[in-house]
Amino acid sequence: MEWQLPVLGLALGILLLVGLVAMGRSWRRRARRILREDALKQIYSARQDGWPITSAELGGRLGLTREGALRLARDLESAGLSRSHAGVLELTERGERCGLHLLRGHRLWERYLSDEAHLPLDVLHAEAERAEHQLGDDDLELLADHLGHPRTDPHGDPIPTAAGEFPSQERVPLTDWPRGQLAVVVHVEDEPAQPLKEALHAGLQPGTVLRVLKRDANAVVCETAAGQSKFAPAVAAQIDVRSAAEGEDLRKPFSTLARLPLGAEAEVVALSEHCTGLRRRRLLDLGFTAGAKVKAQLANFGNEAHAYHIRDTLIALREDEAEQVLIRPQKPRRADQRAEAQAKP
Repeated sequence: MEWQLPVLGLALGILLLVGLVAMGRSWRRRARRILREDALKQIYSARQDGWPITSAELGGRLGLTREGALRLARDLESAGLSRSHAGVLELTERGERCGLHLLRGHRLWERYLSDEAHLPLDVLHAEAERAEHQLGDDDLELLADHLGHPRTDPHGDPIPTAAGEFPSQERVPLTDWPRGQLAVVVHVEDEPAQPLKEALHAGLQPGTVLRVLKRDANAVVCETAAGQSKFAPAVAAQIDVRSAAEGEDLRKPFSTLARLPLGAEAEVVALSEHCTGLRRRRLLDLGFTAGAKVKAQLANFGNEAHAYHIRDTLIALREDEAEQVLIRPQKPRRADQRAEAQAKP
């Protein structure tokens, strides 16, 4: 019996060692797969933006050394995912499919996290980076159906279809936009993160109307409904804009339904541009369309939800839902004012 205990301990130690070795191999395989997929997404995205990418540029985007970038390029080529032509990396047909899947998954997941989980813009990218490697083809189709097949992610990047078709966009870098002419932000780059943080701090996000007041080698100065903002040219280059359409101007933004006092009435102007997918469809189905008259009727304990009278129906909305409805408050009618005055002691 005495000799059995050391043997048993040795056997357990060997099993533990074998298990650790197997775990290490599994971790390395997973890390290698994720690195490959990150590379495919970067090459695919660069091609869509019209920028050829070399192994050195790919390594810079992924934080690799020169030797690491060369190893990765050779690994992709040996796996039949890419090839090199005159120093530029090009995807094979199989690599194209993988790159499209990853880019589409990343942008759909960002849209989901923004619309459904209500995460702020500056944290979406990191969360989507983790999720994109776990989404299968069926997952992407279910997600796209659930979101109503959105055309752009929350940063304004176009979301490709399953067939690789990208919606067309009018996009001009803010650094190239003419002074004095109204524009609307359509895209704020999320890599690197610092320009995004500065743009959000100044209130610039997709949908913001602005006018360029001044531009020189040191700064770009813009005017929005919230006031003036000043950016370094490197930050402004990460912001894309389009021409403002009729009705898009620098007026103060409309109020939201969540701010409507109890008993007050308003006219629905529109739904927020950030209200998309399932939430947008629900609010429209409930009657919150442009021109509809709405009245704040009731509030629950804690004031976390309100009931609104709209189209002869009483509808309950949470505060975050009511924030998506833009309104124009209506002045009380004289008869209502007289009734209020008579009701006061």
